[in-house]
Amino acid sequence: MLLELISFIYGILSNVIDYMYDSELFLENKQFFELIFVLLTIFFFLYNKYISFFGTGLFVAGGIGGFIFAPHAVDAPIWKNLIYLSIPIFIYHILHLNSLIESFTGEDIKQFIFRVIPIVCVSLLFALIEDYIVPEEHGKKKLYDKIFQFVILIVLLYFLNYSSYFQELTNPNLLILNIFYLAWLGNITSGIYILSQLTHLFEKNKI
Repeated sequence: MLLELISFIYGILSNVIDYMYDSELFLENKQFFELIFVLLTIFFFLYNKYISFFGTGLFVAGGIGGFIFAPHAVDAPIWKNLIYLSIPIFIYHILHLNSLIESFTGEDIKQFIFRVIPIVCVSLLFALIEDYIVPEEHGKKKLYDKIFQFVILIVLLYFLNYSSYFQELTNPNLLILNIFYLAWLGNITSGIYILSQLTHLFEKNKI
């Protein structure tokens, strides 16, 4: 449960950092937020082999996808540095893939390849499409988009943990998906709060 809570906080921080660079908010605590975020990233990279492989792979794949399709999403120095940090760790896991495979059951690996990876890839594709359709950083349209994502994530997390379709997931794969979606939920939840405050401020200034 602690790991899931840390994931949610990690998601909140990721959104705060985005607003620091995109909208110049929270700059008075910039170094503190970045330090905590980097330490939590390293924590996930070193937590265990499975989560480390997934986390570093996600940063590498997300970095490549970001540089190609959404360079503005990874142009902040902290994102570039964390992507660069993830590369040697991910390469280490690739070079020691046999050791990684031996640490888990065949069912763990099968589910990771045929269920976890496709689910995560579809989710990341959705995020890229959302960024293309709603490129604004502020405004009601962005707020409504975040609320829509919040509802989708709550439904996903409910089915992930209570639906019979996901009951056969092994513990490592269930943990990975919960961590992934709770971090996303943290990002969206903080986004809704910040956007609602900004929208209220903008409307107040118009009066």
